Amino acid sequence: MTRPKHTDKDIEAVLQEAEEHGWRVKKPKGAAYYKALCPCGRHAKWSIHATPSTPDYAKNLAAWFHRQECW
Repeated sequence: MTRPKHTDKDIEAVLQEAEEHGWRVKKPKGAAYYKALCPCGRHAKWSIHATPSTPDYAKNLAAWFHRQECW
């Protein structure tokens, strides 16, 4: 089963990039957020908002992923 696409195109691009690096991205049923689990199992981003809080949300999210050692 594939995950539903994010409505914000910039955040969707970040999520797709994470998936290309082996991260598992999913949206729990009925939730208003996404979560991402790293391939090594030690890192996770549990609250990727469905409605971004700031204009820089996608940029900050991408930076968070890039700072993880398993990126």
